[in-house]
Amino acid sequence: MDTVFLRGIKVAARHGVLNSEKANLQPFEIDLAVRGDFRKAGQTDDLDDAVDYSTLGNLAIKVATSNVFNLIEALAEAIARDLLSLPKIAEVEVTVRKMQPPVAFELDHAGVTLRRTLD
Repeated sequence: MDTVFLRGIKVAARHGVLNSEKANLQPFEIDLAVRGDFRKAGQTDDLDDAVDYSTLGNLAIKVATSNVFNLIEALAEAIARDLLSLPKIAEVEVTVRKMQPPVAFELDHAGVTLRRTLD
């Protein structure tokens, strides 16, 4: 299986359990990996035969900015569901990192990674 991936998509969005997290934009980063048989794109060198990574990134940004979720797991699940609806994609891996989680200790970020396949 072949993989197309994007790392570190930056987005400002309103996700979290606390009211302050929903009221104020916060930084998130999203990584995507989509898998399928992409050999035709390699053979033809034609974008029409490829999975367009611009489409993937824009989809993730749209999901993140047009919804409000309590949990980053729900955000990742929504992104995965939409990615799996695209042609040529059989499996997705979505990572969401919350860059400034409201915790009482210092950390770089909190995150979740999930993998989903076509049923």
